[in-house]
Amino acid sequence: MCSMKKNNQSIDTLVLITNRQLLKDDVSLATYGAALSKGVERLQKYGKHFIYNIGKNSLPCDMHKAYESTVAANLDSNRLFKRGVDSVEMDRWMRNHHNLYTLCRDTDLPFEEYLQLCDVIGSTVVYHGKVITNRVQLEIILNRQPRIHMPTNLIRHWQSEQKELWDVFQNYWNSVTVWSTVHNEDDIKLLESLGIPNLECVLISPIFPTPCKEGHPGIGVKRGEELLEAVQTIYPFAKGIALGGIHRSNYIECLNHAFTGVAIMSDFMKQVHSNI
Repeated sequence: MCSMKKNNQSIDTLVLITNRQLLKDDVSLATYGAALSKGVERLQKYGKHFIYNIGKNSLPCDMHKAYESTVAANLDSNRLFKRGVDSVEMDRWMRNHHNLYTLCRDTDLPFEEYLQLCDVIGSTVVYHGKVITNRVQLEIILNRQPRIHMPTNLIRHWQSEQKELWDVFQNYWNSVTVWSTVHNEDDIKLLESLGIPNLECVLISPIFPTPCKEGHPGIGVKRGEELLEAVQTIYPFAKGIALGGIHRSNYIECLNHAFTGVAIMSDFMKQVHSNI
């Protein structure tokens, strides 16, 4: 065992992001949901084990070994590789977390199926505003007293094209926990103008190159930290989550800066794939 500096290498908040489109096209929603549930449950147990049995400031040294492989190298046409995966080794780096959330990004699903998938995910779920297309759907989700992710581009769209949804959403601000996403200073200015009462997490992206944003070089950890610090001058209690190209070779770099957590999609979906 090796000791670590307090609050240095441990992940305060781990955000899992779902994306069924990274899997084979013919996977059923039932199969996907079952595999997704197993993946979430597995990482929930890791977090509990870490907190109660290992301790916050001490971890196996080999957990933080540098790896040469990258997520991009394991993707083929933006889909996960088909060969077998050792999920124990694959997700070893994700075990070191205190708080776990699952952002359900499968917004291509019909609304009722989306809700079913969120129910399968369980208490870790964070809803995505993009799935909402009318007031009834919005009120259904908001009445669940959830966490809801509203990226800045979606906020702008609602303000200009979905004014009714925006007005209803604002009426619920005191009873809903909001997440958002920041890419640049314009996004920060937007968040500043809103005065969101309960802005819990801000996803800063893309930190590193990622197949999800083909051709984007990533803003880098230092630039991401600058954006986060600007956000926290307005929302001092908002957690900063690094998003985009995060994997076991680079997540520590994010934690060594101002970020309190990381969000991952590809590595998590590999685990889901291994359970199908």
